[in-house]
Amino acid sequence: MTDFRELLDGERLSAGEEARLRRVHDLLVEAGPPPELPAALAQPPSPGRGQVIRLPGSRRGRVVAFAAAAALAAAAFGGGYLTGHDSKQGRLAAVRVVRLHGGGASGVIRLGAVDRAGNWTMLVTVRGLPQLASSRRYELWLTRDGKRVASCGVFKAQGSATTVWFNVPYRIRPTDGWIVTKSGPGETGPGTVVMRA
Repeated sequence: MTDFRELLDGERLSAGEEARLRRVHDLLVEAGPPPELPAALAQPPSPGRGQVIRLPGSRRGRVVAFAAAAALAAAAFGGGYLTGHDSKQGRLAAVRVVRLHGGGASGVIRLGAVDRAGNWTMLVTVRGLPQLASSRRYELWLTRDGKRVASCGVFKAQGSATTVWFNVPYRIRPTDGWIVTKSGPGETGPGTVVMRA
């Protein structure tokens, strides 16, 4: 994570302007990466690999561009959180709930309302899935007429219950279903089905 002072690149700002930018920077740092961020990208770069990219234009222009981008990101994060989550319960305001079962495991998929772009937010909770070796994973699939049509994402199970967020752009029909598979290196095919709706 780049230090706030390094982002300013020596630019002198009024106390009010610096306080406003620092507040936005702190909010972005607190929000952290989006849930879909691959684990490899969540790790900071090794020493010597990171570099600061300087934008063309004046220092003042860069500061204004940074402030605008930070404000836009904070507004998008806050707006998405407020519209997609039930703040009283800390859960997704579900428009559809689907139950998963299989092999002693169970789960629930809560679908939020589809947004104007066609994206669905999904809160998935599974119980009873054993923790897999580090090279293996579980994967949630959308099914249509019993056939896999699209992956919703991959996850690892931890402890007695695992909860993960997915965001998918698929057209979901009332008759569609879901399955959970497990797969890993050395296996052929799309993985073994361990749960289904």
